[in-house]
Amino acid sequence: MATPTAGQFLGFGAGVFSGVSALLAANDQASLLREQGALTRDDYFRQAALVREDGHRTRAKQAMEYVSAGVELAGTPLLMLRETLSKAGAKSRALEVTGLNYERLYNRKAQITKNEGRAKLVGDIMTGASLLL
Repeated sequence: MATPTAGQFLGFGAGVFSGVSALLAANDQASLLREQGALTRDDYFRQAALVREDGHRTRAKQAMEYVSAGVELAGTPLLMLRETLSKAGAKSRALEVTGLNYERLYNRKAQITKNEGRAKLVGDIMTGASLLL
């Protein structure tokens, strides 16, 4: 068996360096993806809170309009007030679910990116090791 040359060692070292660099870049990218997911989730949760608040304001306005018109808050008017809150609640929950789904999506993308970085590292080490054989 022949002794590896300096060039072969340099090739191996370059392969390892390339793989480690790819792994570090992938980890950085994965971190950014996770952060983007959290920010997106938070944005959807803020939107959901605004929808809920708007629903409560609208309900209060409706109640005041009924009362000022001399309508008793029973029967159909009460059902309308409940429907207003129900719709706002459903829309806000849908926004929160969307935010959580986006966060999961970004976390999956982050995991895929990390896995690709690890695969690149292993591949580059194997390629470099083959130069030594």
